[in-house]
Amino acid sequence: MDSNLITPPDILKNNLHSVTIIDPEQDELDAIVKLCQHSDRGFNIYVYTPNMSNLEWLSNAIQVSDAVIVNSRTNAFNDICLRENCYYYGPQLYLENPRKINDPLHYFAAQLKLAK
Repeated sequence: MDSNLITPPDILKNNLHSVTIIDPEQDELDAIVKLCQHSDRGFNIYVYTPNMSNLEWLSNAIQVSDAVIVNSRTNAFNDICLRENCYYYGPQLYLENPRKINDPLHYFAAQLKLAK
């Protein structure tokens, strides 16, 4: 099944599992795309980096997402890390959020395992 990599200003409305990834490394995105290409499950993957400077789009992407994954290398997105549907990775530790993952690929691999 096809997955969609989405950046501002686009928002898709369909039945695919939607995930917003904030501030990912390029190699992390490449690994997710490769995993999704060989999957029977499709995803909407919203990608936001700080240089996009479009917080309104980010807010809309988060609203339509089933999950949000934040790279915690900066403190710019601390408030998002406190959301119930947020997973995070990187150097910061949020005691209020037990959903720390090794990297975004682990989230997608777990979702694919659950779908089987």
